[in-house]
Amino acid sequence: MIKLHRVTKYYENKIPAINDINLNISKGDFVFITGPSGAGKSTLIKLIFSSEKPNSGEIVVNGKNITRMLPKEIPYFRRSVGVVFQDFRLIQNRSVYDNVAFPLDIIGTRIKLVKKKVWQVLKWVGLLQKKDSLPLQLSGGEQQRVAIARAIINNPILLLADEPSGNLDPKLSFEIMKLFKAINARGTTVVIATHDKNTALNFSENIITLERGKLEG
Repeated sequence: MIKLHRVTKYYENKIPAINDINLNISKGDFVFITGPSGAGKSTLIKLIFSSEKPNSGEIVVNGKNITRMLPKEIPYFRRSVGVVFQDFRLIQNRSVYDNVAFPLDIIGTRIKLVKKKVWQVLKWVGLLQKKDSLPLQLSGGEQQRVAIARAIINNPILLLADEPSGNLDPKLSFEIMKLFKAINARGTTVVIATHDKNTALNFSENIITLERGKLEG
């Protein structure tokens, strides 16, 4: 599903955020990427999502070498990948329904099908009753569930999450991780970046540890 071969990424300071990494993640895996702040977790997620390009090395996702993709190919690649961020990134002046429908709207999905899929996914994450609410009318845990619903509305083969519970209390964090586990049980490969190794240990034996851009252990 995901293969990284000798991938290095550095920014203007020339200090590698990701340093000569080799990594394999199989289809259907439930994987945590852990490590302290600045270890390279977010950079790794961005590389897999192709929002960043490596300075060297190759990345293959679902058989596609994304390091060789043309810019016009990237939006099509991203249709098969869902992403959840720590800060939710919801559209504040749009309803929960509209936020979740957004990925379907931009690819021209028929209105009837959009309604069916949005209702299904909102019911699944337990937020159908909140479909007309604005994001700021929701709790942090509810906003994160909206973000997850939006990320899975296209039935992605891969779901990436960057510190998805970083702004939540432990109880809500546990509930969000259970939701990711349920998504994985449906066949989606799930990769979660978190600094909280204890949470990772509670949910998976498949843990990748980063330290200063390099794999540990």
